[in-house]
Amino acid sequence: MRSAILVAVGCLMLNALAGEPLVLAKGGQTEFCVVVSDDATEAEKYAAQELAAYLGKLSGAAFAIEGPAAAGDKPAIRLKFDSDLGGEEYQLKAGSKGLTIAGGRPRGVLYGVYALLEDELGCRWFTRDCERVEKKDPLTVPGDLKVRVKPRLEYREPYWTEAFDGDWAARNRVNSNNARLADKHGGKIVYGPFVHTFNSILNPDKDFAQHPEYFSMIKGARTNKNPQLCLTNPEVLEAAIKTVRGWIAQNPKANIFSVSQNDWHNPCECPNCKALDDAEGSHAGTLIKFVNAVAEAIEKDYPNVAIDTLAYQYTRKPPKTIKPRPNVIVRLCSIECCFSHPLDGCPEKTNTSFLEDLKGWNKLTKRLYIWDYVTNFSHYIMPFPNLGPLDKNIRTFADNGVVGIFQEGNYSAGGGGELSELRSWVLAKLLWDPSRDGSELIKEFIAGAYGPAAGNVQQFIDAECAAVAQSGEHVRIFDNFKRKYLAPEHLRDWDKTLEEAERLASDSGDAKLLARVQRLRLPIWYTQVSQATEPLDVQQAAAKHLIEVSDKLGVTHFHEWSNKAADVKKLEQLIARKADTPAPKEK
Repeated sequence: MRSAILVAVGCLMLNALAGEPLVLAKGGQTEFCVVVSDDATEAEKYAAQELAAYLGKLSGAAFAIEGPAAAGDKPAIRLKFDSDLGGEEYQLKAGSKGLTIAGGRPRGVLYGVYALLEDELGCRWFTRDCERVEKKDPLTVPGDLKVRVKPRLEYREPYWTEAFDGDWAARNRVNSNNARLADKHGGKIVYGPFVHTFNSILNPDKDFAQHPEYFSMIKGARTNKNPQLCLTNPEVLEAAIKTVRGWIAQNPKANIFSVSQNDWHNPCECPNCKALDDAEGSHAGTLIKFVNAVAEAIEKDYPNVAIDTLAYQYTRKPPKTIKPRPNVIVRLCSIECCFSHPLDGCPEKTNTSFLEDLKGWNKLTKRLYIWDYVTNFSHYIMPFPNLGPLDKNIRTFADNGVVGIFQEGNYSAGGGGELSELRSWVLAKLLWDPSRDGSELIKEFIAGAYGPAAGNVQQFIDAECAAVAQSGEHVRIFDNFKRKYLAPEHLRDWDKTLEEAERLASDSGDAKLLARVQRLRLPIWYTQVSQATEPLDVQQAAAKHLIEVSDKLGVTHFHEWSNKAADVKKLEQLIARKADTPAPKEK
């Protein structure tokens, strides 16, 4: 006969034998409460509210929130700050009298709540308007539950408009600088400013006339046309330190400040800069020495502040000997790479050289971040077949010492980039746990977000991935629309598949589901119109759909650098064309 200690609690039975389920609610009733400490932070109080609300959705029971004194020895889920745990670290532990969720500050307890809801109870937050909360009766967790988790990456940012919602970001354990994360979410990683800051330190429009020596020397002459800074000039260093101190004073919540090159080339070639860069084998030599000096100047006054810079284009190669200081973050950028194949496994020189640089920087610093790219910036809503390598690339980063990842997608006001909702969620999951299987995450998202249309959506995505694999093409972030994997016959087949998905979504009567499916068709229509190879009537139908649906969904940009107004004008001209009228020539 099995020995067990059973404690009766109203209609519930709490089993103290390890391994037996801990019953939190049954038949819409519970005796449990959620206990939050008297000195709880705003985020810990919000965690209690979120926990009580979602336990209620899962069980139909009302979970009261109480302080320790009022709760006494009642069966409870207790939220506790634990100073031995890291700022985003948490521990879940079941016992004979309930469950404890302990965490560090500022976000550990909140993330512990979301871990319980997601990992143990099956909740999902796929998009801002699509969550999965399936009722369970009884509502249980394992009686021997004991989990302690610290995220592998300290900084996790899927930079998509769809990922900027604060509640969505917190629930998916994303700490993005650009997400609308408030104090109740435990805050976030805060940059101030974010990137390309040399012109904010010294501006050539204002400063060049009086001090040309502050700016790049190119071919023997100082220039004010898209210059960088002269990084060996001591007065430039003084200006940078003064500017950074001003930024810190203006942005007390920020913990990272960017001292980084402008978004063009033209590094300084003056004798001093050239000598240092030649000795270090990279323009990163002058950059890291300069950034180190800024970081050293502020570290005593601001021990919790880091100075961030870029390893980007001409500074991507690591220096031979100069190591970044501990309070310096280097963000290595993959802008030149192929994204249809894994970074580690693609024979293209862009990828093999990037891997060499990644490994080189890993030897120099423990604060290595990545700036990665996950869309086509010339054509935001054109198919960009990089889904297969997403998980492999993130694992490659993490396995090579990376501790922070920024994934740049379509960040325009209206969002709506190709597969933007799916990419946002899958990236959030991979950034939290790089060991996850990307294909399984994609399947889970499709099933959860597209419901009755999921089969067709999966068929479309599988076909798109197969097309690029069959083509063998390398895909980059500024490609045009004349690619084998975008053959007109592929586009026609994909559109038929998604047309059926749209019919199924429409039949469901769920307007939000219909909008999600319609968003998937925008890339097909956009590419058909851009290629201009289909018969005129097909192009005109695609143009009409593209205008109508993008307007309905609030899409504002088809490209990174301009809104869609000029595109709409061209689409309207196409729609108005007669069959015997030649298409206007592209300028």
